[in-house]
Amino acid sequence: MNDRIFGDREKAMEDAYFRDQDARLLGKLRQRADLDEIAIELGRKFQVDDPQLLLKVKELGITLETASGFFLAPLVEVAWAAGRVKKEERSTVLNLARERSIEAGSQSYKCLEQWLDVRPTDEFFATALIVLKAGFSVLPHAEREERIRTVLDACEAVAQASAGITHLFGLDGVSSVEAAILQGIERALRGHD
Repeated sequence: MNDRIFGDREKAMEDAYFRDQDARLLGKLRQRADLDEIAIELGRKFQVDDPQLLLKVKELGITLETASGFFLAPLVEVAWAAGRVKKEERSTVLNLARERSIEAGSQSYKCLEQWLDVRPTDEFFATALIVLKAGFSVLPHAEREERIRTVLDACEAVAQASAGITHLFGLDGVSSVEAAILQGIERALRGHD
């Protein structure tokens, strides 16, 4: 009987801890905190909720100092759609990073530059999407959709960056490869197969 009482109490305490972690992350997301602050809260959440994912992220070389850049991995993936990153795509990714408070010269910014020079692995991109989806999962549906739309709009901006002259003729400018990557990112973030 005592074992069951203590077991129930431990379970209740554990549940309260998880709710607290989710609430802290939710608070940072709602405050539109810097990506660095969100990275810290997400790391705390994964330390308990999904230590395997946290380990995988660390194995990819991501640290707290580079995590905010890692959150922009979908943009980098779109930039690499054609097998190389064009100057306009690189500029768009780095401008979007600065708009999201990733300062030029910071570790995250340097990683972004490196990832735009040397294409990361497919595993890198897939893991970034899993991390983003997990982070967004604590949000209510409408807020989660808003965040996903923000990521997709940024990815679209990268895809449009290299469109060049096609915009003059009123054409979309997004290649079929870029469109497929955009759809894959959307499916991953929304949880569709």
